Amino acid sequence: MKKEYYVQYSDQSIINSFDFPKDNFVSITVGISEITHDLITSLVQKMFHLPVFFVLESIIFGYEKESLIENKVPFYEFSSDGAIIKVDSMEKLNVVSGLAEVLVNNGLSIFIFYGEGIVEQDLIPSRQWNKPIEFKNVDIYKVDTFMDVYEVGFTIFSKSDLFNSPGKVPNYIPRCYSLDINSSDI
Repeated sequence: MKKEYYVQYSDQSIINSFDFPKDNFVSITVGISEITHDLITSLVQKMFHLPVFFVLESIIFGYEKESLIENKVPFYEFSSDGAIIKVDSMEKLNVVSGLAEVLVNNGLSIFIFYGEGIVEQDLIPSRQWNKPIEFKNVDIYKVDTFMDVYEVGFTIFSKSDLFNSPGKVPNYIPRCYSLDINSSDI
């Protein structure tokens, strides 16, 4: 049986959880009960061309850095447990998607950025319990799309006409998932 998902315009609380110029981005939320390595890889392949940037705020299990090093995937380390990875090959995408799956399914968020002229060091997030997540150093006008991937789905923030409505997003979801039309804004 196929896993179901829904696609909706994002709730205002999700939009407000990030500090960025909201009038430039459309925000679409996709609810999926299980985030897998294959889903992350497929989304990146269908939605973007490489490079993309993965921001792993908390690589807390210890083996993630070792895995990146063993697989010769360079990364920019920030804080005591964060990493930003420029993914510019399928090999890197497979390694990083696997790490992202484990983190997300353990309740952590990861971010994926796509755009022109983005630099790893600019993607360090600032998170405070009482304020929206902020990427202080990124030139948001260079960002075409970014995704917040979490345990029960993901939110797309995009300037692209390709993802600017819930009706367009199912084109990028693998066919092994089934759209719950009754719960979607389609």
